[in-house]
This record gives sequence, structure tokens and C-alpha cells, in this order.
Amino acid sequence: MAQFPPLEQDDLDHLNTVMSDLLRKSEAHIALLVEKAGYLIHQCGSQDAMDTTTFATLGSNAYNAVQFMASLVNESNFTSMYQQGENFSTLMVNVDDNSLLVIVFPTHLTVGSMKYYAAPAARSIAQRIQHASDRSPGAGIDLSDIDPKDVQSALFQKKLP
Repeated sequence: MAQFPPLEQDDLDHLNTVMSDLLRKSEAHIALLVEKAGYLIHQCGSQDAMDTTTFATLGSNAYNAVQFMASLVNESNFTSMYQQGENFSTLMVNVDDNSLLVIVFPTHLTVGSMKYYAAPAARSIAQRIQHASDRSPGAGIDLSDIDPKDVQSALFQKKLP
């Protein structure tokens, strides 16, 4: 069962700040926060030519498959996955037990520079997700019954006065 903590506006603001800063510093095109079951949680950047919901699902599936392959050869330190393309490349970085940061960037940029900027962003996002979990213990949302296009609206809650 895919559980994710309910997020408030200040959580969304934090995700926007961290992911926008990542894109600005790294010069990547788009960053996606993806729940490991494949649900798009948040996106930042230029997604004009991409179905980000489908991309999130496929990215999560690819990461999970390679992580499982790593475990078959007793590799327990699997924290990222890189896909090199002709025009664009993708870096998927583990955020926590339940989420990934997926970054799409032009191939003239190096994977090393993406990892450099993604590491602190992933740590900051993980801390914020933990903060949301601590704020509402046991209040995780079961994403498996939600239409993937409606996940974001289900996760974000208005902060009560």
C-alpha cells in the first residue's frame, strides 16, 4: 500500500523553493518528486513537451527494477540511477524509503554536476517529508485508490487557522 503524509501549503512552498533552486543551480530542465509506487507528488520546471504523470510512473518502475537487480547481487548501497540520452538525460535520486527525485537535463551537462546539486536537495526534501509525517503521525494517504492525475490535490491540505 502506497502511503504518503498529507502536505500543507508550507510543505509545498518548501518543495518549490528547493526544487527551483536545484534547477537554477544545475541548469536542469525539470525536477519531479515521485512516490516510489509511481505517483507524481510535485513538479518544478519546464514540462511543456512531457507527460510528467506517465514519466513519473515509468521512472519509478525503472528505478525499482534496477534497485531490485542490485539487491540480487547483494548491493545494498543503491542511491541513484542515470540514463544518458542523445539530447536529454535523466538522474533519479533516492530521497527516502518512499520517494525519488527525478531530474531531466540536457546531455551537455554532466551527471556529476547533477549529483552534486541533487544530493542536498534530496536531503532537504526528505527532511520536509519527515516533518509532514511527524506533524500527522499515522495520517498517511493511500495513493493506490487515487487517480494518478489527482494525487497532488489529495496530498495537499489547507492549513487550518
